[in-house]
Order: sequence, then structure tokens, then C-alpha cells
Amino acid sequence: MAGKQKYPNAEIHNRLRRSAENLIHRGAELPNHSGSLSVDALQLLYQKANTPDSAADALKLLHELQTYQVELDLLYEQLQANEQEITEELAHYRSLYEQAPVAYLSVANDGEIMESNQAAGVLFGVPSTALIGRAMASLLAPGQDETLNALAVPSQDAISASITLPDQRCLTIDARSAADGNSVLMVLTETRVPSIPSKPSAIS
Repeated sequence: MAGKQKYPNAEIHNRLRRSAENLIHRGAELPNHSGSLSVDALQLLYQKANTPDSAADALKLLHELQTYQVELDLLYEQLQANEQEITEELAHYRSLYEQAPVAYLSVANDGEIMESNQAAGVLFGVPSTALIGRAMASLLAPGQDETLNALAVPSQDAISASITLPDQRCLTIDARSAADGNSVLMVLTETRVPSIPSKPSAIS
């Protein structure tokens, strides 16, 4: 269809081109992140500009190269801003995870702990980093393999189960499979009243 853009990022490119041409028209200076033309390229343009038959084409090409260079500078600055925003957002959510008042664990389907936060370390009485690589079963009282195996079954439904630690403290685990299905995300809370470990049940 006539007038229809032929590629999905056409509008973004057109907006970038308009910004670049506007900056050139205003004579604004931008940091040159994209480098300069080589000596050979400049000599070729100079030769064409001094030849009557090709002078107009040379000037047009020079303007196009200048516009393209400004486009690259604008794009580079936008990429830097996006990277900074992503870095800050990642740090924000990492802080929320690490300093959350409840214990979080990410456990592989084979039972190995992949990630833990500070509250999990406090709960088990060790630094959170010391939990990484340990088998979840090694932190619990014996005889709870069935409960752990049930929690490791991939499911998008939240599952709740009670487990017991070697010191007889009782925990409630609320678990859900990670999006990739290769691990289980767990929230652990200590219960006040000891109870017999129960089989996992779906949370309504």
C-alpha cells in the first residue's frame, strides 16, 4: 500500500532523523561517539566536491553522512540512558529481595538452593551465602523427602506445606514454580506452634 512504512521501526527512525536534522539546522554540538570519517573518505568527498559534475552529489552525500553521524550520537545517548535506568531498576529489586523481612529461597528442581536472601540466612542461622549450593533436605529434620519432592513438581499453582527443622522449629513453605519451570520459588515463615509435617496442599 502506497505511503505505508515497510519496516516496524520506521516511525522511530523517522523521529530520530528529524531530531538529527533539527540539531544540524540549529548548529548544536553533540559529543561525537560514532567516530569521524577516514582521511580517504574525506579526500574522495573533496575531489567530488571540486568536480562540477559531481559537486551536488558530494554535498548531498556529506549532508547525509553528517545526519547519520548525529543519529548515531543520539541513539548512543539513548542506549546509555536506557542502560542506566535498567541498572537502577535491577538494583532496586535486588535490594527488595535481599532486605525483605521474610525468608526467600530459589530452589532447583533437584533440591539444591540457588538463591537466598538475608532473612533466610537468619532463619537457618547461617550467612545467606552459605545456603547457596546446599541441598534443601540437609536443612530439615529427617523424613521429609516426600514433602520436598511434592514441592518440586512444576506447577503454576501456589502450594503450601509444613516442614520441621532439626531443632524442632516448624516452618510453613509457600511455593510456586518459577516461570522457566527449572526451579521453585519459596517463602518460608516460622510457625509458633509445632506441628506434624503435612503433605503439600494447593492454596485457595
